[in-house]
Amino acid sequence: MPAAAHDRDPGVMLLDMLQSSSPYLVGSILLAVLAFAGSLIPGVAAILVAGAALADPWEIAAVALAGCAGCALYATGGWLIGRRYGSRLRRSGAGRRIGERRWSRAEQLATGAGYGPALAAACFLPVVGSLTPIVAGTLSMPYTRFIRWALAGSAVWVTVYLTLGTLAGEALRQNRHLLVPILVCVAVVVAGLVVINHRARPPREAAGAGDTGDTGDTDAAADAGSGHTIGSGHTIGSDDASGKIVG
Repeated sequence: MPAAAHDRDPGVMLLDMLQSSSPYLVGSILLAVLAFAGSLIPGVAAILVAGAALADPWEIAAVALAGCAGCALYATGGWLIGRRYGSRLRRSGAGRRIGERRWSRAEQLATGAGYGPALAAACFLPVVGSLTPIVAGTLSMPYTRFIRWALAGSAVWVTVYLTLGTLAGEALRQNRHLLVPILVCVAVVVAGLVVINHRARPPREAAGAGDTGDTGDTDAAADAGSGHTIGSGHTIGSDDASGKIVG
C-alpha cells in the first residue's frame, strides 16, 4: 500500500511522464522556448526539464540540435532588433529598467579584446547574455561573425545543461524519496535568484539620471543613416566595410 501510494506521487508521475515523452516532442518544445526566452532563467529551466526526459546519448544530441536552432532564432532576432532599434531600445523605459550596468557589460563582451570567445561564453550569463545579440546588432557587427560565435556558445550551453538535467533526472528516479526535498531546494534557489536579480537593478531615478541629457536631436543623430550611437558613446558607421568599431 505505501509503495502504491508512493508511485502515485505527483513528482514521480511527472518524472515518468517526462521519460515516456518523445525526444522529437521535447526538442520541438525546447526550440520554441529558447527562440523566445534565450538564456534567461526560463530558458535554463526548460533545458534542465528537457534533459530529465532524456536517457540515451542520441536523444541528447537530437534535442541539443533543436535547442541550438532555438538559440539561433533568438540570436538572429536580437541582432535584427539591435540593428534597427538598438539605440532607442537602450534609452527606452524598458532599457533603463534592465540597467545601464548590464548594457555596458554586454557591450564589453561584444567589443573587448578576444570578443569572440566572450560572446560564446555570454550564453552562461542569464541577463547579459540575452542582451549581447541586441548590442551586436547595434554595433553593426557583421552577422556571420556574430552568429558563428553565438552558435558555438549555444552548443556548449545547451549540451551542458541537457546533460545536467539528464543526470539529475536519473538520480531522482533512483532516489524518488528525495524528490520533494530537492524540488523545494530548487524553488528556494530560483526564488533567491529572482530576488537578487531584482535588487541588483538600479533605482529608476538613478537609471534615468544618465538619460536627462538625451534630446530629440540625439535620437535623430543616433538613427541617422551614417551610423548608430549607443549609450556609452561609441559611434559605429553602418557602411563601414571593415565592420570595425570606431571609438
